[in-house]
Amino acid sequence: MTNSILIVDDNEDLRKVLAWLLQPRGYETLQAATGREAIEKAIVEQPSLILLDLHLPDMDGMDAVRAIKKDQRTALIPIVGWSAYLGERWREEALRAGMVAYMEKPLSAPVIEATIKQFILPN
Repeated sequence: MTNSILIVDDNEDLRKVLAWLLQPRGYETLQAATGREAIEKAIVEQPSLILLDLHLPDMDGMDAVRAIKKDQRTALIPIVGWSAYLGERWREEALRAGMVAYMEKPLSAPVIEATIKQFILPN
């Protein structure tokens, strides 16, 4: 079975770059631009991991995480947050909301890959 990663960010270019980076490494990628779309895709697609921006156009990323974690069907999916918000305060808040890790933008390919490998095995 292919490991799938749901990439959630309102920046379409960033989603495409991440998909371009991850697909050759054996990951199937799914994309969402809003928190609502992320919640719906998490329920329907059951990804192996979710990469989620904290700043989304329709809701705060923390609220999206809480909704995903509250639903029994998606509660066990690991969620890695990212944002341009710098500092320990944001990391702590992300972890309290239910994320398993937090990355600061700008993102680098080695950091993304190492973080993903902590939570799902490559194919």
